[in-house]
Amino acid sequence: MTRCRMKRHIHFLRVQWDAVTTSFWFVPALMGLAATWMAALIPTLDGAVGEDAHWLVYVGVPNDARDIVGTLLASMITMTSLVFSITMVVLTLAASQFGPRLARNFMASRRTQFVFGTYVMTITFCLLLYGSIGWRQGDGPHPYVSVSISIGLTLLSVALLILHVHGLARSLVSETVIELVGKELDDGITNLEPLEGGAGKDPEAALPADFQENAAFCGLRRGGYVQTIEFDELIDAARSAGVLVALRFRAGDYVVEGGRDIAVHPADQIGPELRDAIARAFTIGPKRTPVQDLEFSIRHLVEVAVRALSPGINDPYTAVAVIDRLSASLARLMSRALPRGVLTDETGEIRVIWKRPTYGSLIGAAFRQIRQNGGDKPLVLLHLLAAIQRLAPHVRTESQRDALNDELRTIAKTARREIKEPADLARVEQHVRAASEALGESETSLRQS
Repeated sequence: MTRCRMKRHIHFLRVQWDAVTTSFWFVPALMGLAATWMAALIPTLDGAVGEDAHWLVYVGVPNDARDIVGTLLASMITMTSLVFSITMVVLTLAASQFGPRLARNFMASRRTQFVFGTYVMTITFCLLLYGSIGWRQGDGPHPYVSVSISIGLTLLSVALLILHVHGLARSLVSETVIELVGKELDDGITNLEPLEGGAGKDPEAALPADFQENAAFCGLRRGGYVQTIEFDELIDAARSAGVLVALRFRAGDYVVEGGRDIAVHPADQIGPELRDAIARAFTIGPKRTPVQDLEFSIRHLVEVAVRALSPGINDPYTAVAVIDRLSASLARLMSRALPRGVLTDETGEIRVIWKRPTYGSLIGAAFRQIRQNGGDKPLVLLHLLAAIQRLAPHVRTESQRDALNDELRTIAKTARREIKEPADLARVEQHVRAASEALGESETSLRQS
């Protein structure tokens, strides 16, 4: 297996692992299996302890053990039903307030998964123990250890019920949701390489002059969202065929089956083998994932703000909290290098050109919809301007400064068009000047460096 194929499998596994870790079944399934293992091994401890077990929780009459385990089992099933019902109600409320796509972040909560897993483990252990105590009574060892462990698991489940309800109550607070999604965005930014140079070569400028005339266009064999792109495999396939491969999409974009999203230059080199090699470099699925898609978490944060600004909710302070959290993540982004849009092989020959994300596209994704939906609210515009002012000292490249300048000019135009109150407009204009001065200082520092 070649290195690029191994990396492709790693990207594929990252997508699958993301799907597993954002599910309610994986951790409970593992803990249920652990309960099966416990139910098979712990009875040996009953024989080892014998009747000298006064230090255990349960040291009652052996004939009562089955009744106690049965009572615990019935209680745990009732309690589990209650916990699942409460969780579903909270998920429904959160989906209606913050957006249905944020259910993924709730399902990824390790606390919730552990609570469900503990309940499944307790029920599984009690159920298996309840069935085994019947044939062990009489001539078998007293199940002091087994019953004591089942009681301990039940007490743990009761304690976790209180913790779970507390966590669910906190999860309905907008700041908690915003921080949860913001952490996922920060993790994606951390995976980027540190910024050491400029933005790199423009992908469009790297195309051959006769590209449109002598390129063959093709598409993928299935439609869906592009979840991962294995660039090493694309480079290897293009080098072997002696071609240049250009992509009109990036991870997170939706492609249709048999489209014209992939171009191969020169056209006479394309064949079934090259098409197969290109197709293997992509993972296509029914939904976007954060594996290679930095806009994924930005879009989720923006959705919280847009819903908060809707007439039905009308909560501008939640939108303000989103803007503040976005500014913290974008400040981290300024010190990170975005993926290169022009990729070469080991000889320096250009092999892959793709529609890479830019600082302008990411900053626009963070601010644009919030500005469009909150353009008539001075509070929202003031915080957008304050965010730009906070980001100005972190600017490292001309493209970053240009993207912030574009947003600044658009916010100023929106304010002059939407805000009717002169006092509010004057305050916004004051913040526009302050943000412009901060960006001017960043331009001076860029020239000096």
